[in-house]
Amino acid sequence: MRYALVVAALCLSFSAFAQEAPLDESVTTVTLPRGTELNLVVSKKPGSRPTTAALLFPGYPGVLRVEVQNGAPVYQLRGNFLVRARRHLVSDQLMTVLVDCPKDHWNDCGDTYRTSGQHAADVGAAIDRIKADFGVSKIYVVGTSYGTVSSAFLARKLDGRIDGAVHSATFTDPSAGRGRNVHGLPMWNFDWTATHVDQLFVHHHDDPCPVTEYRTIVARHGSIPLITVQGSKGVRGEPCEAFSQHGFVGREQPVMQAIGDWIMTRKVVETVGEKRDE
Repeated sequence: MRYALVVAALCLSFSAFAQEAPLDESVTTVTLPRGTELNLVVSKKPGSRPTTAALLFPGYPGVLRVEVQNGAPVYQLRGNFLVRARRHLVSDQLMTVLVDCPKDHWNDCGDTYRTSGQHAADVGAAIDRIKADFGVSKIYVVGTSYGTVSSAFLARKLDGRIDGAVHSATFTDPSAGRGRNVHGLPMWNFDWTATHVDQLFVHHHDDPCPVTEYRTIVARHGSIPLITVQGSKGVRGEPCEAFSQHGFVGREQPVMQAIGDWIMTRKVVETVGEKRDE
């Protein structure tokens, strides 16, 4: 009996270690035709050969300033939901790609760029490079908060080049930000139902950010599936920041697993998490 308990404990310890095992991460630099560079942080399971890549567009300001130091990627916005939780999206079949803004937009990566044909062309160049270097056949764009300006417009402009788009904590009512720096204004009347690629919305029921209220996405998502996230743990900071319900704090793993399930199988879980805050 004692031997069995020891073996069981060792197995549990190994399982916990395996879940937290480091990802195989590298920086891919795409040289764009206008002479600037676009850096990507690629994350995959060691030894895996994924067939699918999820291109991640983090929240405001969306500028990661990716560089390589001592052979390892360094970047900003580490607290952002997509950045901190991407390991839960990675699997044997799926890898993630953090998409920085091109270096010539490090000081200006706002609405004008994100809604432009130039942004679509830059991301298209990144897609070509990722497919060539890693052999993936399917591409998804995934945005959160202000990053959904990118995911929304890219889903429309890259029709035929991507396989789907995921919009989490989606910008829906930027006019609620008046009196401060207003971002995401092109989203106030954006019609996601006019986009032809498959899409998914993921939104927290209690999102406290006035520009991403849950009731607004409920009213506007049409027939596009919506995953509702309930509950939270460790809430702190401002309403529109990464560690409130807006950033799915305490629900990172199940939310990413639900996104991964939809990407790989189109399975939709209507509700993720418990209804009470913890």
